[in-house]
Amino acid sequence: MVRSSSNLLFIFVLCLSFALLAWWASFLLFASGELTAASAQLVERDVDGAARALGADDAASLADVGTRRQWMFALEAVFFAVVLAVSGHLYFASKRREAALHANQDRFLAAATHELKTPLATISLLLESLRDGRVPQEKRQRYLSNGLLEAERLERGLHNVLKAAGLRSARTEAAKTRGDLARDVRDAVEAMQARAQAADILLHVEAPQTLEVLRDGAALQLVLRNLLDNSIKFSPPGSTVRVAVVEREGEALLSVQDRGRGLDEQERTSAFQPFWRGDDRASGGTGLGLHLVREMVSAHGGAVEADSPGRDQGSTFVVRLPLEQPA
Repeated sequence: MVRSSSNLLFIFVLCLSFALLAWWASFLLFASGELTAASAQLVERDVDGAARALGADDAASLADVGTRRQWMFALEAVFFAVVLAVSGHLYFASKRREAALHANQDRFLAAATHELKTPLATISLLLESLRDGRVPQEKRQRYLSNGLLEAERLERGLHNVLKAAGLRSARTEAAKTRGDLARDVRDAVEAMQARAQAADILLHVEAPQTLEVLRDGAALQLVLRNLLDNSIKFSPPGSTVRVAVVEREGEALLSVQDRGRGLDEQERTSAFQPFWRGDDRASGGTGLGLHLVREMVSAHGGAVEADSPGRDQGSTFVVRLPLEQPA
């Protein structure tokens, strides 16, 4: 929206500049014609005629014409200065946006490379170990479980990238169907159990028996799994991630709370921006998970917000969805 407004303002300033240029060109041509006519009258020693050629009633009022034109030139100079200042502001703003875009792309490429190469390297090492018989029989089950977790991590990263690319190329409404939100939450928690157990994190769910709503089931799973993955990633071993679903004032409130790294003020305002990763030392990631959460929730007509008392004090993500009861 901001970028569109800037583009419209830039087009307006550009058109205005061309209009001013055309006006100045026509004025100078007209003034040159006045001077030519005045000079002809002066050659004939007709001073009043020369004054009338320059736009005055007579020679006595010629000074008033000069004063009015001085004020006109001064005001036009101020106006031109304002136009140039606005143009300069738009130019430097566009350069800043371009630099920020390049920086985001560089961060994304670095993060995506790390996020996708790490599970690939782990899976390759696992397969090589199994192929060469270096894994004892009693450890094979654990190795295979770790390999499946890394494959799931790789799939989740690729899915986020492809989903983000699809959102940026075509904005589509969520294909909502009637379903049980409480069941969706339990399915997502079940799908993330292995990931949580590997990180020594307990997932605790508080939800009603059923909560029927209109929602896009696949999109909602993406929302839930990204929120859970984010909380698991930043939680210390041995802690609990709490997932709660309640109905309140015509809305379904879904919260994911952890006792992990927490968020500072800058992170709370920027967490949902695409490619934004905050502290680069923290556990990798493509910077797309929370951005996709916001986009998917917005497509449902809802909103998501992040809250945290501060660093190392945990964080809570709350999703608000309109509670549309089936007829």
